[in-house]
Amino acid sequence: MTRLAEVSALARMADNRRMNRKFSAARALLVLGFLAACSDCSGGARGPSNELLIIGYDREPDTLNRFASHILEDIHSCVIEGLVTTDEKMNLIPLLASEIPTLANGGVKVTKAGMDVIWKLRPNVKWHDGVAHTSADVKFTVDAINKGDWKPESTDGFDRISGVDTPDSLTAVIHYKEVYAPYALQFFRGTIPKHLLEGRDIDKAVDYNRSPLGTGPYKVAEWKTGEYIALEAVPNYWRGAEYPKIKKLLFRFLTNTTTRINQLAAGEVHLVALVPWDKVRELRTVPSLRLNKVVGNGYEHITLNEKRYTPFSDVKVRKALAHAIDRELIVNTILDSLVTVVNGPIQPLSWAYEPNVTKYEFSLAKSRALLDEAGWKPGADGIRVKDGKRLTFTLITQAGFAIRENIAQAVQKHYKDIGVEMAIKLMDGTSISTTWFTGDFDAMLHWWQQPADPEITLFFAADRTPPAGRNINYFSDAELTKMLYESDRTVDQTKRAEILKRAQKRIADLVPEIVLYNTEKVDAVPATLQGFTGNPTNTGPFWNVYQWEIVKK
Repeated sequence: MTRLAEVSALARMADNRRMNRKFSAARALLVLGFLAACSDCSGGARGPSNELLIIGYDREPDTLNRFASHILEDIHSCVIEGLVTTDEKMNLIPLLASEIPTLANGGVKVTKAGMDVIWKLRPNVKWHDGVAHTSADVKFTVDAINKGDWKPESTDGFDRISGVDTPDSLTAVIHYKEVYAPYALQFFRGTIPKHLLEGRDIDKAVDYNRSPLGTGPYKVAEWKTGEYIALEAVPNYWRGAEYPKIKKLLFRFLTNTTTRINQLAAGEVHLVALVPWDKVRELRTVPSLRLNKVVGNGYEHITLNEKRYTPFSDVKVRKALAHAIDRELIVNTILDSLVTVVNGPIQPLSWAYEPNVTKYEFSLAKSRALLDEAGWKPGADGIRVKDGKRLTFTLITQAGFAIRENIAQAVQKHYKDIGVEMAIKLMDGTSISTTWFTGDFDAMLHWWQQPADPEITLFFAADRTPPAGRNINYFSDAELTKMLYESDRTVDQTKRAEILKRAQKRIADLVPEIVLYNTEKVDAVPATLQGFTGNPTNTGPFWNVYQWEIVKK
């Protein structure tokens, strides 16, 4: 059997197994019961309307505290707004801020102590309980994160702040200990309400963490664990009484990709963001849907946890594992050529992208030679051994995500061909999102959806392991770390791009993770939905949900 036939067969087998799994009748009845209870707001119609839009979602949030969540923030961003957001063209635009502070407009000032950033807030914005959103909330957010007795998802950027001044209710002056180039995205997750959370243990504030107070167009109406989260439009939204256009959003948790897409095609859910690429073909002919496509500013890769599995700390082992994966074959078969092979963390959409880096073409011969050089010799059963220890580890990935399961199986086969034993452990989306934060895994197949700013310090600097950042490879290189911090301290974009391009070359040479391919974001939306644009960044497609409207022809 050829490699092409072999990988295709693996894909068909895995998909057939999932097609045979049936959606729990009990779960369906519970959700249908909720919809029946909402019949007054849906008008009895099953199709999408401005009364109700049902979203098929791939996982249940771990928390609705936007700063503490380890997963995509689509639901959160409908409720909690940032000072800024990113549009469909990766432009940074003000949201709760009245403008983006820059050197040119005097909002950014380099000082002897570091840098000051002056945020001017939008007037007449209120929390959902009617209390004004002010600069005191900005200061409270920074102080709460830096106090150290709360566990946010990341402290990156906040730990570089020395203090916040609030000269008036609509002005917050952020004092940085050093120049920090990615400052503009510091508050993209928004702020937390001082009047609600001051003096409380935020980790234990269940009322807020399950039903957060925000300023966004929606508020949480109900969170039925294991089933759905229902959001309802807030009255007197600050943009105007005409917004949001759609009164209720229902996020139904459907972790299995086949179930999710089948319900979409049948009209039981109306919208699915991030359609798995192996499901795109079958949705192209569904007349009630429109497939919105944008090239994503993210990449799929295999994280190699050097702290948990020490053989990964040898660069020759990492290079061997990179050479052993036929990325082009995976893209052309399992992924139906919808994405392209990439070779680093900064993507072609970015002004800092560097294409000329070391590339790891598929070569089992090179893989075997590198493992030999590293002292890993084939044992009696073909699995390599060094100092009495077998070269065997476990890869975790998301259960119910057919593409990742199929890719994991293909990688497993190639690794066996070079004498590496890799087990596969499937985990639900919520659990795996928490596991990466704790570092309780050997290797993980997943993606990073990147922000518009190309800051990668968070992912590769030696001191940016959780909770200070997302270096879950636990990779440490002094030269790279120095380079990354230099880029963070360089506001001039041209000079910063030069530093980041050098950093990309070093990352490729050291291969701390195995980069596979970029992400094309395909969102399946109702053909009657207007205002939906998608988004290439980690901002997500719900960035302008207040504008969405169902317009029947």
